[in-house]
Amino acid sequence: MKLLKFTDKLLPISDLKIIFGLFLLWKITLFFILIFSLNFVNLAGRNFLGGGFENYISNPWLFAWANFDGEHYLSIAQIGYRGLEQAFFPVYPILLNVLTKPFDNSSTSVVSIGLLISNFSFLFSLIILYKLIILDFPKKIAYLTIICLLIFPTSFYFGVVYSESLFLLLSLLSFYAARKNKWFWASFFGIIASVTRIFGVLLLPALFLEAWQQKKSFRKYFWIFAIPLGLFAYMYYQWITVGDPLAFYHLQKIVGPQHESGITPLPQVYFRYIKMLLTTEISNPIYQTIILEFFVGVAFFLLPIYGYFKKIRLSYLFFALIGFLLPTIQGSFSSVPRYIIVFFPSFLSLAVFVKSLPLFVRVIVLVLFYVWLMFETAHFFRGYWVA
Repeated sequence: MKLLKFTDKLLPISDLKIIFGLFLLWKITLFFILIFSLNFVNLAGRNFLGGGFENYISNPWLFAWANFDGEHYLSIAQIGYRGLEQAFFPVYPILLNVLTKPFDNSSTSVVSIGLLISNFSFLFSLIILYKLIILDFPKKIAYLTIICLLIFPTSFYFGVVYSESLFLLLSLLSFYAARKNKWFWASFFGIIASVTRIFGVLLLPALFLEAWQQKKSFRKYFWIFAIPLGLFAYMYYQWITVGDPLAFYHLQKIVGPQHESGITPLPQVYFRYIKMLLTTEISNPIYQTIILEFFVGVAFFLLPIYGYFKKIRLSYLFFALIGFLLPTIQGSFSSVPRYIIVFFPSFLSLAVFVKSLPLFVRVIVLVLFYVWLMFETAHFFRGYWVA
């Protein structure tokens, strides 16, 4: 309640009911996808399963929600950072560790707490997202933005043991505070966001644009220059522990061998994906991942540009466009379908675009997204690489 109080006044009960109803439908969908996948989708293998193979096999109903990166968050929360784990920023695993202190610190407890953090963060995110959008757009666009976010093919990451939902909440609170002229709070949430995910530092230039657009005096918004302090603190920790303040960046080329050193121009990345689409066997399981990555690589470059012509705020669009471009400079769209789900302005642009379509086409687009979500989620639950 204090979190909602910070955002001025509570929404009408009718609006909260709709938002909660949409969230609940999303959770029910994920639950039924889990039932389906456990019964009809073969297990990909023994690696990258939440809590390890033994825990997953003994209780897939719980540990399927912690596959891939979830394993690392569990490990950091339980025993601290080990080799190759510096790529995972510390706020989320710290929360896991602190909140499991009263319990036994077992993998079961940590996953359970992680699911609570992720899902409550996401629910609050939807409420703040709605409040932020209705500052500029009708309620119908706000609801459609939430729907587009919920049914996007990789939205399930908001409900698993990952930091996406927490980061989304922090960035939304930062933007909302700035829109309400509460620059200290905008900076406070920005600092925490910058040590939750690397994208948090983008809040500094984005909020600077927001202050410029609002024609604020420097003494009002100077707090935002503290936003990178969270990242700097983590860099200092890496320096004193592993001797490399940029370990989180350098490790990307190890945990993701498709990433390259230096800067790869975006057109070259597109060329590579077109070549992969033409040369990879359709029967190869990786083909569906290539399609998803290429689709996201095109759509989430164009959506912020489209948003500019639809009068979406420049601060929002900068956050979304640069957030999309940053991971691509290493020559791949790998993981980008997961990274982009926190860039809410692109989903606002998507909602505005979908709303402009004829009703029949609009329904087809939303149904295709929904089916795609079911496909990707089922495969994630069974240990297949999605993003």
